[in-house]
Amino acid sequence: MDKLPAKQIYLLLVIILGIIGLSIYSTYSIFTLEAESTDIVSIRTPSNLSVNSSRYEYKQVTVAKNGYISTDIDIYNNLDYTLCYSIWYKIASKNIDNTKVKIYQNTDGSVLTSSTIEPVTSRRINLLIVNDNNTDVKVNIGLSHAQNEETCELNLESDKLLITETINNPKVLSDTLIKDVKTENNEAGYLTYKDNPNEIKFGNEDKIYVASKFTYKDELFTLTEPKEITRDKLNEYNNSYTCLDKDNCEFLYYITEVKLDEEIDEVKYYKITKYDRLVGYLASEIGLRKITNDDYYFYGDNPNNYILYNCKNDKDVKTCELWRIIGFVYDSKENKYLTKIVRNAYLDVQEFDDDSNAWDDSTIAKYFSKYKLNNANTITEIKFKEENVVDLDINLNNIPLLDKEYKGNISLIKLSDYLYTSACTKEKMSEYDEKCLKNNWLNLNSSTFEWTLTTKYEEPYKDEETEEMITPDNDKRYVVGNEITLSKYDEKLNVRPVVYLKSRTLVVSGNGTFSNPYVIK
Repeated sequence: MDKLPAKQIYLLLVIILGIIGLSIYSTYSIFTLEAESTDIVSIRTPSNLSVNSSRYEYKQVTVAKNGYISTDIDIYNNLDYTLCYSIWYKIASKNIDNTKVKIYQNTDGSVLTSSTIEPVTSRRINLLIVNDNNTDVKVNIGLSHAQNEETCELNLESDKLLITETINNPKVLSDTLIKDVKTENNEAGYLTYKDNPNEIKFGNEDKIYVASKFTYKDELFTLTEPKEITRDKLNEYNNSYTCLDKDNCEFLYYITEVKLDEEIDEVKYYKITKYDRLVGYLASEIGLRKITNDDYYFYGDNPNNYILYNCKNDKDVKTCELWRIIGFVYDSKENKYLTKIVRNAYLDVQEFDDDSNAWDDSTIAKYFSKYKLNNANTITEIKFKEENVVDLDINLNNIPLLDKEYKGNISLIKLSDYLYTSACTKEKMSEYDEKCLKNNWLNLNSSTFEWTLTTKYEEPYKDEETEEMITPDNDKRYVVGNEITLSKYDEKLNVRPVVYLKSRTLVVSGNGTFSNPYVIK
């Protein structure tokens, strides 16, 4: 008997597999089969999902810890009628936090993960899978479909979830910015204190000036084409700038929330309940530069390093706090960059501790342990040591550390952070004068000081003349503001948190400016 040609054998296999697929389709009204396999139930290719074979088919992908992958789903409808379809997912790995796995459709919205597909057509859908667990995760990506009969009912089982969120061309934040390192930018800038808790109230006869733009010159803000309004019209000018009672001022206020104050004779009067207080200064060189150990820091008066973080609702950027990117710190173990960020406003006034100068078990450490971060999935726990600067004459690139190592999610800025972000480039800490420190975006331009993770600790030593053992006074640590100084641990000074975002931090919009901060997922 003659052997069949290869083409006839291939066609015969296709027909047999098609019959099997149709049998499965007609037998099961809901999903009843899910093999624990990386293979796809498909007669088309081992890398695509195809609607002409099995009603429910899937492929399994592995997402590395604290990482992400992008995968394509190709849908083919070779039938002669319109199909309803939905792409679903299921976390296959056990003993992991499912909430730390996010799946987005990477699209502009023109192609949907749940829709209909016409006869003899195909489409490609790209998915982005983000894993914020500290272990690898396996995810099943599946396709459910049925004939479109006016309504689409796919009857998915409860453990199979639909993909409802979209994301448009995200980029890894550190890779994106480090590849385009800026060393100079002479645009004028300003600082801001985010969401001031105080209210700005006006009398009924007070003049109020508002504008959508402003200029800064000779250390004064000037509103561009200001309008004079009354307090009852204030609610019409949210997201505007005001100088309160004049059009040329030392401070400027960006209105972020207006609420009803009172109603008199049917006239409603409003007050500003949230605002950003802007403080001007002269411009200097700003940008992102490389420092020691392959780390990159933003420096200067006002670089474009604004980022929205700690959002109460991650789908609404208006609920986010304004933070800033200190820089990108290289993680040699993971061979990736971690994004180091700091809150752009003080949290509170705290004493470092009441009886000790060590970070371990300090008042501030306990305070941070209770501090709620709404985006906690995006940060990584780090090991850190306190800087130890006995003499400011030390070289900035050779700062010793204390031996004891701590592990945590939140810490303080270091003295070295404060100097690296200055517009000046000096080798010794003692060379950073008031001018250098003022030309520094980390300086909130306040007359007060904030705590750092840098201490002054000396070991006991023997006096050469008397041969007596001398125990140095180690009850102070460095604090920063318009100058560098030492404060005793029981003083009450400003604090603000520093966290490290995971290496996979994805930016989905924004350019880092104050008016358009980076938005991350």
